[in-house]
Amino acid sequence: MKNNFAKWKPYIFLAILLLSLIPLIWLGRYNYPTGDDYYYGAETHLVWQQTGSIIQTLDAACAGVADSYQIWQGTYSALFLMYLAPNVFSNTAYHLVTFVILLLLCGGIFYLLCPLFRRFLPGTCGEWITVSSILSFLCIQTVEFQCDSFYWYNGSMYYTGFFAVTLFFLGTLFRYLDNGKRILLLPLLLFAVFLGGGNYVSLLPCMLLSVTITLLLLLQKNKKAYICGITSVVLLLSFAVSAIAPGNHVRQSGMWKIPAWKAIAKCLLQGIRYTLAWTGLWWVLAALLLLPVFLRILQKKNGAFFSHPILFTGYAYGLFCSMSCPLFYTMNSTGPGRAVAIVYYMFLLISFTVFFYWIGFVLLKMQARPNPPERIEVSGKLNTARYLAMAVLLFSILCTGLWQETSAMKAIRVLTDGEAAAYAAEYEDRLLLLNDPEVTDVILTPFTHQPALIYTGDLPGDPEDPTSRKVAQYFQKTSLYVNYGNN
Repeated sequence: MKNNFAKWKPYIFLAILLLSLIPLIWLGRYNYPTGDDYYYGAETHLVWQQTGSIIQTLDAACAGVADSYQIWQGTYSALFLMYLAPNVFSNTAYHLVTFVILLLLCGGIFYLLCPLFRRFLPGTCGEWITVSSILSFLCIQTVEFQCDSFYWYNGSMYYTGFFAVTLFFLGTLFRYLDNGKRILLLPLLLFAVFLGGGNYVSLLPCMLLSVTITLLLLLQKNKKAYICGITSVVLLLSFAVSAIAPGNHVRQSGMWKIPAWKAIAKCLLQGIRYTLAWTGLWWVLAALLLLPVFLRILQKKNGAFFSHPILFTGYAYGLFCSMSCPLFYTMNSTGPGRAVAIVYYMFLLISFTVFFYWIGFVLLKMQARPNPPERIEVSGKLNTARYLAMAVLLFSILCTGLWQETSAMKAIRVLTDGEAAAYAAEYEDRLLLLNDPEVTDVILTPFTHQPALIYTGDLPGDPEDPTSRKVAQYFQKTSLYVNYGNN
């Protein structure tokens, strides 16, 4: 009976993960575009409406990227996706945003951890599924900024989406380090060019890790350094193309920019704040769940790798803190919630990697004793203590109401109280007005229902605001604004 449970345990974790995603994806049926979704999609939407041609729509998107590169920002691949928001083609397609974002994030975590657990570590398929499921659950269910991270296309694709692609890039890089197949150079270069035009928050640690791996391979005189070096150079050059964009200087002229050294100091201090804030009940519960899995893997692993815990922890901490550097450097702040969300994902991945490393270090020290134990497992009194601690943690999570703050529970509340359906009905009524060819000057009323998660915000109340003018262009109106009662 015990063996059967152990056999099915990974799939139980996977099932819990998948079940927890259902309310989030279901809520996506009531999700609609707003703000920048219309702003960037105006020209491409009109081209699609007039021609129905994918080629001409893509051409319009490229023209938009070239224009924005000169006057607003250099993140070329992110801009390309912004100009091709789902609502460019249909509002129905926008309902798929949450499904796509969650698929990318979960897929990226599973894809990255597969070579690490199945090739570099002597882990089993079940152990890979267990760890991937638990980390995916934590990333999605305990992040604080679900609205901008999973529902608003412009913000979620730019941050969570690109973070997920970064995981796919690193997963491919680790696959190359394992099998040495040069055919992987093509996807690595495509990923590098794509990521170079994305957000700098997830790009900076990716570049640091890629360059570090290349340098370590060069020190070892490993032939794989050649491919890794080419990939790193292309990644850095792609970043340079984005960073030197004239539009960046235009945009940053209105921001509070600080010296680089001060930004580094602030991000190192912020890393401590994040660690203290995010190492809570959910993290400890996950650590207890993963402890026996990590111990089983480490029993079969050569312990020499775990002999430098301070150096490893310091590097991992630096990698984590580097994500905040672009935000402090350009904005002198931690940035918007959608940016903090991907810092949180990285914290979970890195903190559990460090946790795994320190367990390996402790086992290495125990094996170095005069009479080392043949095998160390979570069993007997230690296992009883672990189950007791887990019970206390679960009870605390229930009593403190933390479980009600999970993404799934928030989605369930919005679905069951009727707010989502009421908001969707209001939006559909608004679309009838916006798509009425006889109405040229549109005055909208604010949404009465503003459900959590899917309500990102409304359009401006000024008809001369750039977003208002873009939305008017999108719907082919003379003017458009929301009347908030102060006009």
